[in-house]
Amino acid sequence: MYELERPPHRIYAGPGEARSQQIRELHRYWLSKCRDGVLPSRGAIDPAEIRALLPYVILAEIDAAPFSIRYRLVGTAVAATHHDDFTGRSHDTVTGFIGSGIEDCYRRAMERAAPVFGHSGLDAGDGTWIGFEYAILPLSETGGAVDRCLAMECADAPAPIVADEETDGPNVHPEG
Repeated sequence: MYELERPPHRIYAGPGEARSQQIRELHRYWLSKCRDGVLPSRGAIDPAEIRALLPYVILAEIDAAPFSIRYRLVGTAVAATHHDDFTGRSHDTVTGFIGSGIEDCYRRAMERAAPVFGHSGLDAGDGTWIGFEYAILPLSETGGAVDRCLAMECADAPAPIVADEETDGPNVHPEG
């Protein structure tokens, strides 16, 4: 968690920048479902093949005009981080996403028909922010326009508590 100030929203150049192994695994899986440069459909995604990743997965429907996002499936780890299972709800009803920049990333994935990776923060509702990495991977039922996204959110690990060398007491050190 971050106190007072939202962690900066940053779009990564690609999946290699992600610290989360789960994001890189989901991206490899998504790539394996792309055929001859055509985006995979929702039907190509088999939950049994990504069982270990499911707690972090989000499946969203995208409408282009007017632009909107509806969450059709929200993994248990994502719901726990948000303190809210927003399955079946529209993006604008998920208060933790307000100001996170995620809506723009879904729009980018839809417009470019290409994955978007990055890091942002969720409003924890108590004056703190929860940092998270994300992947937004476009899907298309027709092989053309993006109408769904397979996404993932992985909350940052809390800063480790280590003994302070001078006092031998616990001290929180941010990862660097």
